[in-house]
Amino acid sequence: MASFLLESYTPECEPAVLDQLTARAREAAEEALREGLQVRHVRSFLAPEDSICFHLFEAPSAEVIVHVSEIASFDYQRITEVIE
Repeated sequence: MASFLLESYTPECEPAVLDQLTARAREAAEEALREGLQVRHVRSFLAPEDSICFHLFEAPSAEVIVHVSEIASFDYQRITEVIE
């Protein structure tokens, strides 16, 4: 599977918010998995100076990550394939 980085504007960049966003990303990936899509949430992290939260996923395509973002209600700016 490929790795994808979902970039989402997050005006409230605080550690407590990161915990909530990470839980939403993980739960959305688990729901998509139950729907039969191959996806795994790897980790989430904040860039507080830019008010951006990044979520790293493994999936076969960016379209799967778009679906996960819809489940999680993330207003994403960009989804990019990345190499680790």
